[in-house]
Amino acid sequence: MKIRRQSKSYNFIGDTKTGITFRWGKSLQENPPFALWPELADISISNHCTKGCDYCYQDSGDNASFMSLEDYKYILNELQHRKWGNVFQVAIGGGEPLEHPQLKQIIEATIIRNIVPNLTTNGIHLDSDYAGYFKGRVGAVALSITDIQAFDLDKAKILLRESVRTNIHYVLSNKNISQAVDILRGRYNESLSGLNSIIFLTHKPHGRGSMTDILKLSDSLMNFIRQIDYVKCSVRIGFDACFVPLLLCFTKTDATYIDSCEGGLFSIYIDENLNVKPCSFDNTEAYTFKLREYSFSDIWEYKLKRYRNEVVNHCKRRCSKKAECKGACHFYNEITCCFSKTEEEALYV
Repeated sequence: MKIRRQSKSYNFIGDTKTGITFRWGKSLQENPPFALWPELADISISNHCTKGCDYCYQDSGDNASFMSLEDYKYILNELQHRKWGNVFQVAIGGGEPLEHPQLKQIIEATIIRNIVPNLTTNGIHLDSDYAGYFKGRVGAVALSITDIQAFDLDKAKILLRESVRTNIHYVLSNKNISQAVDILRGRYNESLSGLNSIIFLTHKPHGRGSMTDILKLSDSLMNFIRQIDYVKCSVRIGFDACFVPLLLCFTKTDATYIDSCEGGLFSIYIDENLNVKPCSFDNTEAYTFKLREYSFSDIWEYKLKRYRNEVVNHCKRRCSKKAECKGACHFYNEITCCFSKTEEEALYV
């Protein structure tokens, strides 16, 4: 099925079978400032997780904080626009989704509305039953890790045997940046065999995430950045929006193929208590709106206007990629290593 949205300022096509999307503005050469309706919804169906990772930016725990199936359906109904239709895809997260007692019903409720469900998991509870169920139902399953050597290959193989598109979400921090360099150099290609991609996610100092573990402009980070242009990793690599300023600043990556931060512009986050925010690590209450208090249409079309006006590039560094960059993370300036509040010379690797 293909999703189409067309207007003078914003155009979107998404193929639910392949996951391929196209977006353009007034012309094919122009990017729209924001979507008339979100393309993706990031939904935390719980804040319950028994693993207890020390870097968890959601501060999830063994707390039985689950979103009800009724609330989830309510969200999907709110995400349905009379003119623009529904969101293209949903990123189901938590907490740990596989510990939610109604996960399968949640996925079915997503599919029946012609929305592509994707899933992120720590993999502890992943088994052949889940993998068989995911086949043909989810767009992709991502396994979250911080150490490739501790990565349980058998968990990935369970998914791969069922032909489930499988990604690795590698949380990139000051602790593991040297290992990440080796990943790009191809040292762990055997461990990554058969996977769709490895996506590097910037460590967030939110929840249990420590400020001491954020990326710093160290020799190790510079080595990692240099290797991006000469990658020998056997699978596709990708980065979250928080890393985009560094890609623009230091690498030869064509800016045409890079999307800067899309939170509140093309995507939205909704937590297990039906709080709507631009993104999942919003550390303020300034842009939080309760879905039981406001309709999603009101939130997207009116309440988030102030946020969109404030999310501009405030970086004072002299940089040739300034026009393409949105600057530092709006909530955590510290994780954008090249950001400067004062006029500074350009940085080079």
